[in-house]
Amino acid sequence: IGTQNTTAARSTIFFSLYPFFTVLFGHFWLPNDRLTKTKTLGILTAFGGVFLAFMPNLQGGNVTGYLIGDLIVLLSACFLGLRITLTKVFVQDIYPYRLLVWLLGLNIPCFYLLSHIFESDKPIEWTLASTAGLIYQGWIITGFCFLGLTWTLRRYKASKLVVFSFLMPLSGVLFSHLFLRDELTLDLLAGTGLVATGIYLVNRQP
Repeated sequence: IGTQNTTAARSTIFFSLYPFFTVLFGHFWLPNDRLTKTKTLGILTAFGGVFLAFMPNLQGGNVTGYLIGDLIVLLSACFLGLRITLTKVFVQDIYPYRLLVWLLGLNIPCFYLLSHIFESDKPIEWTLASTAGLIYQGWIITGFCFLGLTWTLRRYKASKLVVFSFLMPLSGVLFSHLFLRDELTLDLLAGTGLVATGIYLVNRQP
């Protein structure tokens, strides 16, 4: 809904802020993961790289008309940061696959109810593309990626992990260049360098 009320590039920028919220929540709820000057500088540098890569797509358009969509996407980024922090809190006492089962068990009824309220008039079309998308989202994203993140959260600090998430929007642009022949700009290359620098700063040992 948020992306529908803004542009894809703006949505990517605002959603990429969720590592900030993760580090902020972790500063208050995770005793061994406090916010430091170097960590803050690293996250700001990494986000600056994402912003630089998408800056050409943010030019023009009615900025005030995107406000509602921007706020919704920003709120979702805040909730995702909160979820990662709470996962780090709970995962010390709960096995990752058990946490995943509880998460899906609580989420699926909510999604079913929302789908019935907002999408009951829309037909369901089972195509090869939609089925492949569901399998990818269900098995790879919800299954493998969540379990992998939960497993690593048991062993590493949340702030050291979420900074790698800034690679996600850059990799999306890179894959669009490789598979769709989209232009690979100097802004993207410079942004990638800033993201790498930010990851180094956050994970650098004192």
